[in-house]
Amino acid sequence: MNNILIKRGKLEYAKDFSELISLSAPSFFPYLFGPKVKELMENLFKQPKNFFSFEHSIFVEIDNKIAGMVLGYSFEQKIEEELNTGILLAKYLKRDFLRKLPYLFKAESILGKITKEEYYLSNIAIYSEFRGLGLGSKLLEEIEQEARKLKCKRIVLDVEIENEKAIKLYEKLGYKIIERSPLFKSRDKNFQFFKMQKEL
Repeated sequence: MNNILIKRGKLEYAKDFSELISLSAPSFFPYLFGPKVKELMENLFKQPKNFFSFEHSIFVEIDNKIAGMVLGYSFEQKIEEELNTGILLAKYLKRDFLRKLPYLFKAESILGKITKEEYYLSNIAIYSEFRGLGLGSKLLEEIEQEARKLKCKRIVLDVEIENEKAIKLYEKLGYKIIERSPLFKSRDKNFQFFKMQKEL
């Protein structure tokens, strides 16, 4: 393994972003956004000023191959971009938007809850062939630097309670579980999350 590079999100990473963000929530995102998640995420990534924009992403590259990415934003960015995110979702989901609206409202009422001086770690994923190399920790370090740069005092995240590997990694890096979300019920699967945070 030679060169490990950390890079800010660029438009040409859209395809990798859509793959990686789908890996970060393989069951929940299709439930929330419908079956065309990858296409949706690719479109959102290319647009400025929304929660899934290239502007909020950091990638790790090994030997000129994208290996993983992390996505996050501050409270101020969230407030500023909430409306635009909704408008873009309506634009890209088209007729499905109204059908998905109750799920989106429910998700918004439970997930991504942050207050002033907090930074939200939205998604992190590493391609399977690059796992076990410490790249997740590397990306989380980058997110901490980003949060400090934005004068945030803590990082907050939501993680599915079944994702034990991720929870262990977060705990190892100083994150603590602070609450358990209500249940999201769907026909095929129920989802539940731990909210975790780390003081900076």
